Amino acid sequence: MLAASLCLCGCPRRPDVAVGGLYSVADEEGAYKVAKVLALDEDGVHIRLYKNKWPRRPKDVAPDTLTLGSVYDPDGYGIGHLAMTKEEFYRKDPVFLGHEDLKPDERDGYEAWKRWKKRKFGANPMVPASGL
Repeated sequence: MLAASLCLCGCPRRPDVAVGGLYSVADEEGAYKVAKVLALDEDGVHIRLYKNKWPRRPKDVAPDTLTLGSVYDPDGYGIGHLAMTKEEFYRKDPVFLGHEDLKPDERDGYEAWKRWKKRKFGANPMVPASGL
């Protein structure tokens, strides 16, 4: 009971995570990037992590300026689909920036991940798993 009351008073509030939500997140180098939530499931949070980088946390962002870039870009690249637990996502200190509906192709990586996850260990990757 005491721990719960301490957390209510002293713990930072975690933002609600929603599909389509845009969040500024801390990266490993002390800069900030933007993550878009693609899906939420029992495994955790699935995000698109854009390549755009800010030295200070952005207060807002124009979604049409966000890009994934390419592995050939000298200034880095984003990730089209990244699966992580909710705890891993919260460790990136997310701050809600806004919401943008998902575009049809933005879930492609998540859908491929779900198909991969359903495969049995040792199954031939060229043969679709049953039930797909």
